[in-house]
Amino acid sequence: MNLILIDIQTERIPKGKDLTLGDELAEEIATYDEVMSATFTGDVIEVVIDNYNFEVNADLGIEKSIDKVEPKNLDDWEYVIEDDGTATLTCYKGTDTVVTIPNYINGCWVKTVGTNDKADNYDAGTTSLWGKDICELMSYWDSGGNVYAQFTIKEIIISEGIEIIEDYAFKYATALEKVSIPRTVTYIGRESFGLGSPGWNQDAPVTNLLLEVNIHKEVVDMGYAVFAKRTGIVINVERNQDEIPSTWNEGCFYWNYWGDSDDRTVNYGVLMN
Repeated sequence: MNLILIDIQTERIPKGKDLTLGDELAEEIATYDEVMSATFTGDVIEVVIDNYNFEVNADLGIEKSIDKVEPKNLDDWEYVIEDDGTATLTCYKGTDTVVTIPNYINGCWVKTVGTNDKADNYDAGTTSLWGKDICELMSYWDSGGNVYAQFTIKEIIISEGIEIIEDYAFKYATALEKVSIPRTVTYIGRESFGLGSPGWNQDAPVTNLLLEVNIHKEVVDMGYAVFAKRTGIVINVERNQDEIPSTWNEGCFYWNYWGDSDDRTVNYGVLMN
């Protein structure tokens, strides 16, 4: 994109022409073979190159805009619209084993991954994003209550643009092997990737399959025991240990609900792409 603007500028300056944001410049950008489309919106020129979206502003500065990732099947999702016009996902009901969390749904940008309690359709047990129909009932031996666990989802891809992962959002995903968290995420809530409670039926033990996860430096707030009961997990943290914000709960990486343990490894100061 920079090379295209430099090329156009080099061509225009000797002719006494400047680069003014508008339809004419958009049309000239669109003539380049690499460009899939260039559209002047009145504020910026939106340019698509190799399926990457860019915005050229009035100062001819370039920003990479976030690509829209919409659900393959809108019926797989429930959501609510917040006061700021963004969407909060409240339930996933689909059958995919690799679940991509969309950043755009029915005309609204998605800011938050929430849980079923907002949709008020989880009538027993702990809440999560998972719809009850794609879960199995697990019992607590100690309290007599119910909890629904998810046994088929193997991978979660969180789309760029998502900022908040609420408490318990992805909890009880027992088959989970891989998680991709983008740099736009700034909050990761309590037990949001937790595996479960030590009070589960001991005749049906659950083995952790999520062996490694990356936490970028853009995360400014973390809840308690984010990866609770994920035995053997390796947590790579981009921040050095002395750079951890006070807004990170001191027990954010606790494995156990009642304190620390040696059943996980935390690596600080890990360089990430």
